Amino acid sequence: MPHVQVVGECRLRDLREALGDFQTGAPPLLMRIRETFVNAPGTQLLLEAIVIEGYLRQSFFLLVRSEARGVLVRCHPASPVEKTTGVKTLIARVGAQIVARCPGTEIGHTNLAEFL
Repeated sequence: MPHVQVVGECRLRDLREALGDFQTGAPPLLMRIRETFVNAPGTQLLLEAIVIEGYLRQSFFLLVRSEARGVLVRCHPASPVEKTTGVKTLIARVGAQIVARCPGTEIGHTNLAEFL
């Protein structure tokens, strides 16, 4: 499962607005976060994502989850999505956006290093 860990202090509620207007890419690859949802305790952030790669259009959810050392970004386990280059790129860019928005954080364990 593709994922990016961001190590350090970061509040998910603070990321909701910043990630809600995320859009990047140029044809044939377009990536966008359409909506954001935070659970009541503020421990999980759900991102409604869309990735368009040429003819393939995928809508799915990314899960940003608080952990002891920081946050983890990955595809939601209940969201069926083909793990294409575009999906992996989106996960990596969301991780990079989190690092940019949360001073003192850094990328931890990931299996997407080539996309960062």
